[in-house]
Amino acid sequence: LMIEEYKTNLSYENYFNQCQPLSCSYSYIKTHDVTQTITSLISLYGGLVIITRCLAIIFVKIYQNNKNRINPEALQQNI
Repeated sequence: LMIEEYKTNLSYENYFNQCQPLSCSYSYIKTHDVTQTITSLISLYGGLVIITRCLAIIFVKIYQNNKNRINPEALQQNI
């Protein structure tokens, strides 16, 4: 037995007319538990540590390049 065509016929209007509920409500409960909060804080801390280390390496390299740069004007004055 093979299905050649599958038709989906959704009619919320027919459902409500047939069941006639007194009220229709939707609720969504999301709770933040302690483990989720701790995990989020640890991941935030880890990300900040990685970013700080990368920025520190970049700033140290820039400082060392500026420190080791030879000033041509100073060389001409020494001659």
